[in-house]
Amino acid sequence: MSETKHASTSPQLILGAGIVILGCLLFLSNLGFVGHHIVMKLWPLVLVALGAARLINRPEGRSVVGGFILCGLGVILLLHNFDLGRIEDLIGPIIVVAVGILLVNHALRRQRDVPQHLQASEDFLSGSAIFGGVERRLATQDFQGGELTSMFGGFEADLSRAQMKGSARIDVFVLFGGAELRVPEGWDVSVRATAALGGIEDKTHHGPAAVEGQEPRPRLVITGLVLFGGLEIKPA
Repeated sequence: MSETKHASTSPQLILGAGIVILGCLLFLSNLGFVGHHIVMKLWPLVLVALGAARLINRPEGRSVVGGFILCGLGVILLLHNFDLGRIEDLIGPIIVVAVGILLVNHALRRQRDVPQHLQASEDFLSGSAIFGGVERRLATQDFQGGELTSMFGGFEADLSRAQMKGSARIDVFVLFGGAELRVPEGWDVSVRATAALGGIEDKTHHGPAAVEGQEPRPRLVITGLVLFGGLEIKPA
């Protein structure tokens, strides 16, 4: 198996776990260990968790609107419950951020134009970290490239056990977030990504060019854009 599989986290599982936790908090509240008013104010966290579960387990090609709506609604109600702002003052900026994220995702899909068969391949590295963190480990014998997106979150990709024939490209987009990429020692890394009010740090070891008659080393090209964030490339 080329890529480590992560257990699916369904919305029903999150809802059930949330109800169990809520019941435990109510029990502690009735015993006087937790303030009852605090417990009642925390219930919107269930909506946030449900939205996050929908985003994490979103099938390829399905809209992310539902997940963002649940997360946004939960955040708005949570802030309102703790008197950190009026609903009418909170909902506007959150809607603007959500619309911007949807536009960015749509633009990235069109710009990258990754073929459907490649998206479904275990030899292709793909993932998005939006308001959260994502880890990926790929141990394929024929790495074909990838696409990484991080917005208000963090992404960690480990290719230390992967092998590649010739060259491949990883396109990255980082906005108010961070990304870390680990590559095998024997790979040549060429960074062509642009950093604006952010940083890209390549810590890999660049050896001498291959001499005539010697087989060239695998070459990984990094393209994309880093805004208000950072990308770090490390040797395995």
